[in-house]
Amino acid sequence: MSPVPSDRERRLALNEAAFRVANERIRNWPERRGHEQPARYYCECAQASCHEQVLMSSGEYERVRADSHRFVIVPGHEVPDIERIVERADRYFVIEKNPEVHGITEMTDPRNEE
Repeated sequence: MSPVPSDRERRLALNEAAFRVANERIRNWPERRGHEQPARYYCECAQASCHEQVLMSSGEYERVRADSHRFVIVPGHEVPDIERIVERADRYFVIEKNPEVHGITEMTDPRNEE
């Protein structure tokens, strides 16, 4: 049985999921298809008021999106008690959500609906 997330963990995971949905929509814009040049994506951090962006190639973004539990954030936007940094790049960090919210991250992943 997986651990039960707290209300705070659930709320922060849903905030991150909302940014991920926005990035998925941006990824599908016609002008983004087939281009490997770096593009801007929204920071997928837990701060609902965050409007910062990260510069990533489509390959870098796809690598993060291959795992429903991973999100791309601006360095310094991590929340250590609910996630861990699994990759550090100059322009962004990749975080992985704690197991308590894996059900939420899987359920809210737009690619799981495709």
